[in-house]
Amino acid sequence: MARKSRSPKAPAFIRFLIALGVFALFVYAWLSPGLGSNGILALLVKGQFSAVLYGAGLAGMVLVILVLTLIFGRLYCSVLCPLGTAQELFWRIGKLLKRGKSPPRSEACGFSATPSAGGSAPRNAPRTRLFRSGYHAPPKARYLVPLLVAAGVVFSFAPLMALFDPISTFGRGMGALRSLLSGGATADSLILAIPLILIVIAALLRGRAFCAWCPVGVTLGLFSSAAPFGMKVSATCVSCGLCEKKCPAGCIDSKAKRIDSERCVLCFSCNAVCPTGSAAYGLRGRATVSGDARRVFLKGAGKASLVCGAAYLLGPSLKLFSRPADMAKANLSEGETLPILPPGAKNLIHFTARCIVCHACVAACPANIITAQDDPHPQLDYNGDATAACQYNCIECGRVCPTKAITRLSVEEKHRTRIALSTLYFERCVVKTKHESCGACAEVCPTGALTMVAYSEPGIPFLTRPIYDEKYCIGCGACLASCPAEPRAFTLAAVPEQSLTVGSRPPEEAGDELRVESTDDFPF
Repeated sequence: MARKSRSPKAPAFIRFLIALGVFALFVYAWLSPGLGSNGILALLVKGQFSAVLYGAGLAGMVLVILVLTLIFGRLYCSVLCPLGTAQELFWRIGKLLKRGKSPPRSEACGFSATPSAGGSAPRNAPRTRLFRSGYHAPPKARYLVPLLVAAGVVFSFAPLMALFDPISTFGRGMGALRSLLSGGATADSLILAIPLILIVIAALLRGRAFCAWCPVGVTLGLFSSAAPFGMKVSATCVSCGLCEKKCPAGCIDSKAKRIDSERCVLCFSCNAVCPTGSAAYGLRGRATVSGDARRVFLKGAGKASLVCGAAYLLGPSLKLFSRPADMAKANLSEGETLPILPPGAKNLIHFTARCIVCHACVAACPANIITAQDDPHPQLDYNGDATAACQYNCIECGRVCPTKAITRLSVEEKHRTRIALSTLYFERCVVKTKHESCGACAEVCPTGALTMVAYSEPGIPFLTRPIYDEKYCIGCGACLASCPAEPRAFTLAAVPEQSLTVGSRPPEEAGDELRVESTDDFPF
């Protein structure tokens, strides 16, 4: 009696182990504050397809990924995408929850324990509706997703990117989880995590369902459909249905003995469970590749799908969003003010045109002042806490930004980059209201924009008061954070265009030269 052949489980196990390791690094980098994890975060985020595409356009690493996909299939989606791995993890959890609620495996798959040489029995046994597994063809409307995301980029409409981009969705979800773990979660941060929550729920029920709608996955799928290498089903297949049941992407039709190479993410699960070794990775053959490519072109969205994929790849390179920086105010609603952007963001037009709202800068900020409020784009939030200031020597947000929405500054450039302007209201200062000496603002001001000069009034002891020189202000917020007055004696307002200042105040300018005799010279 001939022994039944069986495919090894090693490829599936090794692939999942690598993907799990990459995913664990992402989670560690996002949830662990500190400069050490920022280096890992920068490396990982800058390797994501959409981040590279929106940072450099259709060149460099993007072309490498496309060529590899065109030859070997969706290896990128298999091991490098943290959102894909997260879906697979929760799909496995869903499979565990399904145990005990469904018919035995042989009955549910519609085949006997020992497959017959003549083929398979009808697979008409009922499945658990909630945790449905098996082949399911997604709607052709999914091909429109890359086009919509590309249009959102060209016209600077962030919600489309925030809704569909995988690294953007994953990053905001990790940010919300970090806020929950630290006890600082807000309604805004939880709302931004809704797309990830919905994807996780779908993963529990249907596996990597979002991968069929992901703009990166749809675009790479068009390339993998023509790849000479990929998963294939040989003639020894008995249509037992095990591979279809174990496929997290739902791309295997065991009855038709066909694997949809456009959606296959090369998880090798089918190879691991196939009792006859019929499902395996290898050279698919010219006829199979031609047939799959023809099917994608004719039975999919045809020319429209190719146009949508091309639009997604070329969209970031289009310059329709390159409008003058002074138009940033024109895009604001009446009464709305400009947000204070991270140092290196230049202006609102530059920032929003390139930001993929991945919130890597939010995770990397050691002062925790980069947040997202009503708008998913990050901005600086000076909330008045003791640590709510942009640290003078910190350049972490530019270091981790994968798309150059926040350009990386040198420490010297950071010292001179004006991101906001402070305003001093001396009538609120404790020197004026309580006749108490202070000087905290001048003590912490890193550029010398604030100095203390003589101040006196009839009947009060000799004091010193702060004097503010806008020329040296970079808008770091240190004065606001240190001010003991209530309400604070300082406010901060964004500048339309970040620029370099003259630098710190020279030491020779401080002292008696700035002493004044009365407060009438200061229009506060």
